[in-house]
Amino acid sequence: MTKGSNEEGGSPQAPLTQQLLALRDACAVCGDEAQFAAMARQQVQPVLPHGSLVAAIVRIGPEQLRLVHAIGVDHPAAAMAKLPRQLDLADRPALKRWLDTGEPQVLQMPGDAERVSALERREIDALGIRRLALHGRIDLGGIVGSIFSFCHLNGDLTPQQTLEILRLVIPPLHEALMRVWRHDRHVLHRPLPR
Repeated sequence: MTKGSNEEGGSPQAPLTQQLLALRDACAVCGDEAQFAAMARQQVQPVLPHGSLVAAIVRIGPEQLRLVHAIGVDHPAAAMAKLPRQLDLADRPALKRWLDTGEPQVLQMPGDAERVSALERREIDALGIRRLALHGRIDLGGIVGSIFSFCHLNGDLTPQQTLEILRLVIPPLHEALMRVWRHDRHVLHRPLPR
């Protein structure tokens, strides 16, 4: 594959600006988990190539995050089932760094092993992840936020390119995820027909 072409037809890739606009538009109409997964595969994947994605809404406390809602896109179902409901920040230094700085976190294993806890290393190793990134958005009150964990990142992007792309894709992804969560809550709390 040559730079500036895609694998399917060798045609020139859409410029990043066009891809980001397509992502923004897809996020704006994303209303449920199936649409979110399709959007992640069709619009996020070309901009930030990755193997799987975990998108989560969390309640933020001083020492822990509580998982409110999570969507896995091409992430192993067994790993999604094991997601802890409470994430102690003492055991999650990458998450804590993100919360403290608001900056995306990009990790390359095994070189960045010292930047994660033993618990995180076990989780990363169990999934065979060598390169991952996490970023999200926190609401104005600092109580609820979204976290996106991109696993098995493509090595063609430099860490700096990855950081820049994360800063661009997270705002529309956050809006889409919040819309999906509101939709799912509405569906789950809708009265049953009589």
